[in-house]
Amino acid sequence: MRVFHLCAQKDTLAQRIVLIGDAGQLTDGRHPVVDAVRTFIPLDNKTTILFLGDNLYKNGLPDAQASNYEQARAVLDSQLSVADNTPAKVYMIPGNHDWENGSPNGFDAIVRQQLYVDLLEKPNVKYFPEEGCPGPVEVKIDDNTVLILFDSQWWLHPHDKPEIESDCPCKTKDELVTQIKDLIVRNSKKLVLLACHHPFKSYGPHGGFFTLKQHIFPFTDLKPNLFIPLPILGSVYPIARSVFGTPQDTRHPVYTDMINEITDVVRRSSPNVVFLSGHEHNLQYIRDNGYNYIVSGGGCKTNRVTQNKNTEFTTQATGFGVLEISTNKNVTLSFYTVTDSVRKRYEGQVLNFSLPPDTATINTQALARIIKAGDTAVAASNEFQPVAGLKKLFMGQNYRREWSQPVNMKVLDLEKEKGGLTITGLGGGKHTKSLRLKDNNGKDWVLRKLKKNPVLRIPGPYTDMVTKDLTNELNSASFPYGALIVPGLAKAVEIRAAEPELFYVPDDPDLKEYRSDFANNVAILEDRFTKIDDKKTKSSTELFTEMLKKNNHRPYEPDVLKARLLDMLIGDFDRHMGQWEWQVGDTGVGKIYYPIPKDRDQAFFYSDGLSMKLVGARVLPFFKGFRNNIPDIDWLGYASKDFDRVFLTSLNADSWKSTIADFTSKLSDDVISAAVKRLPPEIFSLTGEKIINKLISRRNVLQKKAITYYNFISKKVNIIGSNLKEYFKVSNYGQGLQVKVYARKGGDTSFVMYNRIFQPSVTKEIRLFGLNDDDIFEIEDNAKSVIKIRIIGGKGNDTFDIKGSVETLLYDSRGDLNVIKNKGRSKNRFTAYSPAESKSILGFQYNNNSFPALRLGYNHDDGFLTGMSYWKRTSGFRNLPFATDQRIGFLYSFKKAIQFEYKGEFNHITRNIDLLSNIRFAVPMLRNFFGLGNKTQTSGQARLLDYYKIKYQELQLTALLRRRYFERLLVYGGPQFYYYNGRFKDNRQNILGYFHQSGIDSASVFSKKSYFGGKLGFSFNNQNHELFPTRGISWKNEISALFDIKGNSHNVTKLSSDMTIHASVRDPAKVVTVLKFGAAHLFNKKFEYFQALTLGAENGLMGFRKNRYAGNSVAYAGVELRIKLFDINSFILPGPFGLTTFYDIGRVWLKSENAKNWHEAYGFGFYFMPFNRLLLTGTAGYSKKERSLNFSIGTRFNMIY
Repeated sequence: MRVFHLCAQKDTLAQRIVLIGDAGQLTDGRHPVVDAVRTFIPLDNKTTILFLGDNLYKNGLPDAQASNYEQARAVLDSQLSVADNTPAKVYMIPGNHDWENGSPNGFDAIVRQQLYVDLLEKPNVKYFPEEGCPGPVEVKIDDNTVLILFDSQWWLHPHDKPEIESDCPCKTKDELVTQIKDLIVRNSKKLVLLACHHPFKSYGPHGGFFTLKQHIFPFTDLKPNLFIPLPILGSVYPIARSVFGTPQDTRHPVYTDMINEITDVVRRSSPNVVFLSGHEHNLQYIRDNGYNYIVSGGGCKTNRVTQNKNTEFTTQATGFGVLEISTNKNVTLSFYTVTDSVRKRYEGQVLNFSLPPDTATINTQALARIIKAGDTAVAASNEFQPVAGLKKLFMGQNYRREWSQPVNMKVLDLEKEKGGLTITGLGGGKHTKSLRLKDNNGKDWVLRKLKKNPVLRIPGPYTDMVTKDLTNELNSASFPYGALIVPGLAKAVEIRAAEPELFYVPDDPDLKEYRSDFANNVAILEDRFTKIDDKKTKSSTELFTEMLKKNNHRPYEPDVLKARLLDMLIGDFDRHMGQWEWQVGDTGVGKIYYPIPKDRDQAFFYSDGLSMKLVGARVLPFFKGFRNNIPDIDWLGYASKDFDRVFLTSLNADSWKSTIADFTSKLSDDVISAAVKRLPPEIFSLTGEKIINKLISRRNVLQKKAITYYNFISKKVNIIGSNLKEYFKVSNYGQGLQVKVYARKGGDTSFVMYNRIFQPSVTKEIRLFGLNDDDIFEIEDNAKSVIKIRIIGGKGNDTFDIKGSVETLLYDSRGDLNVIKNKGRSKNRFTAYSPAESKSILGFQYNNNSFPALRLGYNHDDGFLTGMSYWKRTSGFRNLPFATDQRIGFLYSFKKAIQFEYKGEFNHITRNIDLLSNIRFAVPMLRNFFGLGNKTQTSGQARLLDYYKIKYQELQLTALLRRRYFERLLVYGGPQFYYYNGRFKDNRQNILGYFHQSGIDSASVFSKKSYFGGKLGFSFNNQNHELFPTRGISWKNEISALFDIKGNSHNVTKLSSDMTIHASVRDPAKVVTVLKFGAAHLFNKKFEYFQALTLGAENGLMGFRKNRYAGNSVAYAGVELRIKLFDINSFILPGPFGLTTFYDIGRVWLKSENAKNWHEAYGFGFYFMPFNRLLLTGTAGYSKKERSLNFSIGTRFNMIY
């Protein structure tokens, strides 16, 4: 029986929105909730069904070769078929489980799911957002209702996702917030349904609400009938989760940040917003602070939910929600539960949105339209005035004069310019906003402000290195008028480019809700290039998708190279995927795509300050700036690292050289001069000649520098097929190789997709990606080269014919019907199913190194310390997070001791095993020894510092094999060697020298000892920062054994466990709580003094001396508060500054001693973290009888010799 609902008398139904969340699994092969919707809800043209994420448990849609693929696909099909053969519309958005439950491969999983939905080609079904982008996506329900969809897991996801290097419409969190605000403001008179997976209000477990049951019977969350009572202990988990939260809980700082950022813009934009979500496995309707929050996550599971004064309705049941909007703008909500039967459990009015919103909140008040025609003189920004003294020395003059110089320019009249311009939307984010416009002919334009907010767009892992105030200073290094120069250069080398026009934007009421952002500002108006010759252009992602779908769709690489040469010439480091449009051409047999560079915000970026040189050299290596030469051209292309390895791979060195020669010949001195003279005269007089001279200088070295870049991107080359059939052929060419790729259609291989010759002096590795369908890979008999080849077959039944003499590695799925006709020198790397290729194709990582890395420090025991180290990290194929990480350094104590240490980490030396190596050599080792036991006393202040300080030579060697699980849990084990050499002459005046008083066996102490044994351990680490974590757990557990080799010592076996918990409730964190726990035990009755377990300043008791207590067992605990006070906005070393305070307690045990006392210590200190990469710390610790001081400059807290 169908149930129909009329909203009110004389009021008819306009639209119906069905809300189904967390529907990611079947029950006995059926989907009860989906079946209920299909049976009880009219699926007419007034009905929209919205799936609110977690569409597949537990890890989203697996690869098609996975054993559980068909099972997962069936779950998706059950949801997507809900409205088959009906006029109802279906939208699906992702949740955290669709992102493979937040794993490193989440991005691949979400793209797989979206492509699967798209390939079904159901006319009334759509998956949003696309390509793993965050959104937002605006869906018009009718003239009075709009649905805004965004991907909340994108915000929370800690691993690879589309960001600044992508061409998503929104690449950063602030851009997402800006676009959400824009959509809400533009629809402020309508009902706005803001939908994402994660709730902004919840009274379930993700909201931090637990019942008494979870405190007493905590295991019932795992299994409903597992009633094992754990009072007190059972409260640890719910309390910790209620306070701090997991990344999927509202209490987690990143989640809280998302809630606050988006809620803030909603409250300032419109009251007619209803929040829709899933995530919690229950049904909730919450009304709080005038807004309505609907949680409909009962698609297939249930979990607990509590009542609250803000909850209108909650229930722990499977089911769905229905919003009904009437023609009189009444909105009602119904909840249906689906158990043994289908029942309507709740019905109530949500709001009426017929009253217009308070216009004061959105700043659209009326203004008389008076636009004065003609020109006006105005500066781009008065914020960057010329500087002098230390600020000029360190931060530089940069382009401050150009920013502050008044320039004569036209006044923009939206009603008259280009025949009349209409605003269609907002672009950009906090850094730089742009208005999208359309003229009367339908042509799209963009109005981009010159003035930028103090949030510089820094790519990749470097975003946290620069403070807000410093980025504002760096904005003075951006040339506000650089875009005006580019067209003259681009036209000369035959590259299409926008012709920007400079305008002053007055306080025009036609700006509407955008007046506060754009009125009284200088801006550039230019073509958006959405169409050329009535043909739509493509974005980079759209082009890449076309290349994968059709093997006769390719970019025109000679033009791509010319466009990238222009980037190098003008020093534009911000050339990511989103900075391009592509003009589509027809070749007769396929499509060719011509590049159109856009967004020249960072052209001619330059700073003459010492701080900028330091930043460019050590912190942000792509910030070298527009100088006479082209320094570090490899890093200048950092933002284009994936772009160049997809769209610029088929040209060899000769093609590059000829293109560069042609490019430079067309940019004569006169052409360069004419292009620069497009600057306003007021600006040209300040800097025009300097820019001309730099351009000429850079042009003159471009041949050499560009070939250097060619060599860099040609070391490892990706050759990408498509999802159709291809034939890859590798032949000999002198000492090198020739690679040809043919499109296969039936027996026809006449169309050559790719043809390039590789020389081993440049190229070390070639990667052939077959992708989908049945591909053929052949390495001919005559092929002989030192170039390594990796063949990645992909989905389909591939054929490998490997002959010749080339090292070849084959990657494919064992589940496919692949054929290896000839093996040759190949190695089979087939796996259970084809792994995702996005990180292999688009995940290029730069190698990093740092030298010299300075270390300075002081502590009470070792005195002043200084040291230096070298660090190098390399990347490799499918080797994440890196292939190798090696560090070597020394630390010198002014008390005449030196320590050398090497640490090496080599990931995936076999398929699943890593190698860890460590060498430590101290000549001599500085160590305190106060005797054994928990009651040791110091005897007299005169002897305090030196009497207990002992010296011996020490050598430690370890080689461990490691297996990683989920990148967080590590299991490792391997051999270790230890060498000890104690000499009487080094210890004549200390406790060892007075062996007759201390009762130590001098014959044993002053001798050489060698040990060999092993170590086995496991660790868990999910801390969010290597240097200064604010959240996460580090837990290390080891058991080790050392066996005496020479027969003059004792064997020892040790078990230890150490845990550190960092917790904070905000992001970024203002207060960090650090909890430390640890214990260890020696299982041997006899052991050497240097084998004893110790407790002191460096391990558990910061208020005591180093190694203050020694025994055969040890335990400690501690708590520390780190409170950030402010950011130091220094010209030289900017970064956060804060205070620390701590309390430690611990003790040791000795079998021959009966002691019950525990030792306590407390203290305080400070920290300062320049660029978030270097750590300066100072601490003072106190106990009843002792104190300790520690100061360090380096890469960790409490640097101890």
